[in-house]
Formats: sequence, C-alpha cells, structure tokens
Amino acid sequence: MTGKAILTKALDGLVAYDAFSIKWEHLISIVMDEIPVPLKNGAEQLLSTLKGSHTPMAVATSSDTELARTRLSDSKILPYFDCVVGGDLVSKGKPDPEIYVTSATRLDVSPSDCLALEDSGNGVRSAVSAGMTVVQVPDMIQPDDELLALGHIVLKDLSEVIRYHF
Repeated sequence: MTGKAILTKALDGLVAYDAFSIKWEHLISIVMDEIPVPLKNGAEQLLSTLKGSHTPMAVATSSDTELARTRLSDSKILPYFDCVVGGDLVSKGKPDPEIYVTSATRLDVSPSDCLALEDSGNGVRSAVSAGMTVVQVPDMIQPDDELLALGHIVLKDLSEVIRYHF
C-alpha cells in the first residue's frame, strides 16, 4: 500500500488527502527551514569515505526531487551525491524497484553493482527487487520477520557500513 493510500485510509474522510498534504508540506518546510534534517550516526564519515574513493552516489527518495535537494543542501550533504531521483521522476513509487533502477541508470552502473542504504521496509523491498545489495539502518520501525526474509543486511548505524566488507 502506498503512503498516499495509507494516509487516505487513516484520514477516513476527515480531510482530503491533497489538502492535508499541502498543509503538511507547508508546516514541515517551516520547521525544516529552521532545523535541518539530522544526519544518522556515521553519515558524514561514510559519505566522505565513499566520495574519497570516487564511488558514484545517488539519492533515491519518495520525496519530490527539488524538496529532497533542498533538504540535502540544508544538511550540507548534497555535494556528495551525483544525482537525486525523487518520486516525482518515476511512475511507480517504492516498493516498486523503478526508482532504484532509474538511479543506477543515471549513475551508469548496473543495479547489481549497487549498495542501497535504506531505513524503511518499502525502501528495502524496492532496492532488493532492483537487484541491489541492501543495508537497512532502521529508523523507528525495526524489520519484521517477513522483511528479514528478503536476506538484506541490517546494521544499527551508518558507521558500521564502513567496517562491513561487501
């Protein structure tokens, strides 16, 4: 089920999804303008290490591309990435693999040669379906047995990725 479908069901006619989404984005942008998205532990070290080894990197996000670029810029990590592929640039959202396949294509690499870092279940499903090696660093929701059955790697934070040998 997509995020839109989940919210539409949760709102249960109290307010239209589109009106809710517009208001939510407005309120979030006010907060985000003042407080950048906090980076996960080990993010800067990992990005610096990968950039130093000339590893091509992309962001594959369900968010709008320009919004994602703004958030990455506000957090001072946009320069690490060669491209940003947002949900507005694909026809099918996660868990469909399209966004990861598109990202790999833009980097001119095979999905099977990519390492995808994810925090969400749908993101993991998307990257696994694209044929990538997947590392999940869970945010608030830990992977359940069904997700773990996909065979991806689960680490507690991004600092562990550098020590992990792929």
